[in-house]
Amino acid sequence: MKKSAKIDAWVISDGTKGMENQSLALAKLLNINFELVKYNPPYFLKKFPLTRKLFISSVKDHLLKKKSPPSFIITTGKRMAGVSIALKFILKDKVKNIHIQNPKLPFEYFDLLLIPEHDNITAKNVIQTKGALTFFNFNELNKFQERDINLIKGSKKYLVLLMIGGNDKRYKPKNCDYYYLSMKILEATKNLDCKLLVLLSRRTPLKAAKILNYSFLKNKENFQIVTSSEQNPYPEILRIADYIIVTSDSVNMVSETATLPIPLFVSKFSKETGKISNFLKNLEDLGILKKFEGKIFHYKKNTLKTNQETILKVNELLGL
Repeated sequence: MKKSAKIDAWVISDGTKGMENQSLALAKLLNINFELVKYNPPYFLKKFPLTRKLFISSVKDHLLKKKSPPSFIITTGKRMAGVSIALKFILKDKVKNIHIQNPKLPFEYFDLLLIPEHDNITAKNVIQTKGALTFFNFNELNKFQERDINLIKGSKKYLVLLMIGGNDKRYKPKNCDYYYLSMKILEATKNLDCKLLVLLSRRTPLKAAKILNYSFLKNKENFQIVTSSEQNPYPEILRIADYIIVTSDSVNMVSETATLPIPLFVSKFSKETGKISNFLKNLEDLGILKKFEGKIFHYKKNTLKTNQETILKVNELLGL
């Protein structure tokens, strides 16, 4: 955030990191002064955003009582949409509300919407993005250095980074899926002088973590598993990663690692269908990622440029 007495934008977040990072990414791209405002909306405002009028006093007390309103409000995800339209209802034309992801509400409640192109939604105030916005770029990774991440790689020649999601709205991977994934990883790394670093998300079940740990402990000497409750070396660990393997259930993880010049492989828990399948196939066709089929290798990787392409459209639509 630039140093200034005036705050131009609020990034309003309930603390969910993936969504918060997308909002922060947009605020940074706009190159304006912004403040991260933590606010967990009332349950019914999250579930039923159009009940905004019932929560006007609550929103005012939590967000406007001690703060001067900004020119822009940035939110991400359906459960933050109610806060955005409540503030727009209160402040009228004094504020522009920008929302990321499909709110599944009439678009006239927002000044600007950023929605992934695989959702196949068009409107005069909608900008389609190829995947998710990224809160860092490769040149910025040094800024995240809070510890000596080189110790993680140790004396090994390569670092293989495995990023695993888990249960989501579309499906819940079975125990055998995690076991099969671990066997494919072992096959891919058996002849590679590498350290395997496994990052688990908050959606990864405890049973899955035990299966992965048992499989690697039994078959591989040099590996480390980091759970979501531990100090996560992401994203700065990307500075020294030589190969990245990501499970297909997270558009955020795929989008972020797709922006880097590091070979990226995507592993599917189950057969992807619909919009996520189309998104992954598009990135594969563009030479940005490869399907993970038990092998990792170097290839001429193109990089995803969602941030650069999106901000040009945002500036044009907002007249900035």
